[in-house]
Amino acid sequence: MSLRERVVHYRTERDMTGEQAAARISAYLYGNIITFAALLPLAKSDIEHGHSIQLLLGVAVTTFLAHVFAEIVGHHARAGQAMTRAEIWHELRDSRPIATSALIPALLLAAAAADWLSPDAALFCSEGYLLVRLALVGFLVERLRSDRVSPRTLLSGLALAAVAAGIAFLKVLLGH
Repeated sequence: MSLRERVVHYRTERDMTGEQAAARISAYLYGNIITFAALLPLAKSDIEHGHSIQLLLGVAVTTFLAHVFAEIVGHHARAGQAMTRAEIWHELRDSRPIATSALIPALLLAAAAADWLSPDAALFCSEGYLLVRLALVGFLVERLRSDRVSPRTLLSGLALAAVAAGIAFLKVLLGH
């Protein structure tokens, strides 16, 4: 197998079901949108004093916990029985992208709080990072499904990033 085939056709877990792949993609999108929306209303003073880091990580962790809790309750409603420990661990793993989406932006905000980076640069880089992650969702989908990547994948990703950014802007507009 060539290097290109190993990269393009690599799956994180060979035994991952389509449902698990979909759950991870959903969590990845959700986490990036929520993180992006948390960044948009930040003020320069929030970044300089470090309050932005606490806010961003708090949003990511509480959204992760709320999502896992909702999935556990939803499973009970669908199946009529509680999740097993193994199913809860799978749910925690599948929901992890919600929490991890805030890590790089939090590090950039920490760099700004330490005066290693300007607040404007930290915010710009954080937002850009999340938009790139959103634009690359098509590649993630193809990777998890072991499908070939095409130019259409990139175009779809760019459209998806635009819609996701619109959702984040709407959340800020309506929620703040």
